[in-house]
Amino acid sequence: MAQKHPIIFFGTSTFGSSHVPALQDESVVSQFLDVLHDANISQIDTAARYPPDNHGASERMLGSVKAYSRGFTINTKVLFPGNSSAGTLSKEAVRKSVANSLEHLHADKLGILYAHTTDDATPLDEQAEALNEQYQKGVCEKIGISNFPLETLKSFIDICEEKGYAKPTVYQGQYNLVCRGPEKELLPFLREHGMAFNAYSPLGGGFLTGNLTRGTAANTRLTSAYGAHFARWYDRPEFHDAVRTLLAVIEPLAIKPSEAALRWIAYHSALGEADGVILGATKAEHLRQNLVDIEKGPLPREVVDVIADIGRTIDALGGGDFEVVPASLPPR
Repeated sequence: MAQKHPIIFFGTSTFGSSHVPALQDESVVSQFLDVLHDANISQIDTAARYPPDNHGASERMLGSVKAYSRGFTINTKVLFPGNSSAGTLSKEAVRKSVANSLEHLHADKLGILYAHTTDDATPLDEQAEALNEQYQKGVCEKIGISNFPLETLKSFIDICEEKGYAKPTVYQGQYNLVCRGPEKELLPFLREHGMAFNAYSPLGGGFLTGNLTRGTAANTRLTSAYGAHFARWYDRPEFHDAVRTLLAVIEPLAIKPSEAALRWIAYHSALGEADGVILGATKAEHLRQNLVDIEKGPLPREVVDVIADIGRTIDALGGGDFEVVPASLPPR
């Protein structure tokens, strides 16, 4: 019997990007859908902002390859352009973003509609009302929140409860074997409120492949214009030390760093079966291999113990928690 693990989503943040020319080709993108179909994965994650260099191209590509009519559930996020999210969660902005997303996707309905990040210019009660309006119209099956600080999330939920608005049932955030911050306060809060956690960057934007640490990252995502912000987060001595520690235990077992990271988050992390892991890939064969690696099941105990030690070490150094600031993300 196959081991149970969190729901697998496929993230399409690079579809349509000029930084990955192959992903501007419909026939290439269709290959990803074939891989997902063969693996019985039906959830696709995108955003009106994706890719950062060509807003909306990911949604348009998914529409062009008919992902929705092929039976995939598509989850997207409200648009914020440039490097400011001010005003993006007003009622009018949300209405416009959702209408555009549905048109681009050639879809009648979304799975999850997320607030992509905080909007400090729009009153929080208007933001809650705006997302509730879309839910009540039947535009989405669920409301989600992404990248909100915990205190803002708490206030948002308080408003929903006070006003009788539909509450968010999903939170999307960064989480992997070195980014362990959500375990401290965020995940316990989500559990109290019956919210699932969908983890993005399970490989740290490519850092947990080990290539940057080993000096073999040339021409990989981390050295691209798109992945530079991940390098700013992860290219730090304590994280390189963590990768070296991991390599020392997994190399004799013929386990790749990326495989260890994916098997850890699937079977040994704080995530449960109702949570999700969002995989990303720029080549269909990489996606296929990641799915194969996950299905290998739990890691050997000695590897799990080392990763636990890594988490404690990083926590003691004050690392492992990243705040997503709109101004720091790729602006185009």
